[in-house]
Amino acid sequence: MSTKKLAATLIAGLLLLPGIAIGAPDNNGTVIQSNGKLLSAMPLPAPESKRIILPSAFQAAELYGFGLLHRNASIQYSIFSKELKKVMYPQFVELNWVTGVSSPWITKYEVTKETVINPNSEVIEMRIDSATSNGPEPSMLLTISLVKDHNSWVITGVKPNP
Repeated sequence: MSTKKLAATLIAGLLLLPGIAIGAPDNNGTVIQSNGKLLSAMPLPAPESKRIILPSAFQAAELYGFGLLHRNASIQYSIFSKELKKVMYPQFVELNWVTGVSSPWITKYEVTKETVINPNSEVIEMRIDSATSNGPEPSMLLTISLVKDHNSWVITGVKPNP
């Protein structure tokens, strides 16, 4: 797979997420309450008092990488800025809140560079290693932009480096 195609595939996987709902999902991921009512797959925003607090941009980037590695886009979404959530919402709905692909899969992530822009803004470079059934794929570098929002760091953008 070409580096450009891998980057597009991973970015799609990075930014897509499953919905959050209460109830037991069926084999298709649909959640139905005991009264038979179909629940929305759209995640509900957490009240400010229930938000995860990430005191450093590095911690936010690490949590994002953890979400990628485990294909848990709910974790990724939880650390997006309000603006990024709004931008991505229509795409998530269109793709039925599905994240990632079966191949390539992420094997490892590592923060390789942290650049402080000012006390409330940082840019972090992360290396993503992946593999297929044929073996390791070339690494991809991501640039993650973060800002401090209230007392926590949030991601305002993610882009692949050429």
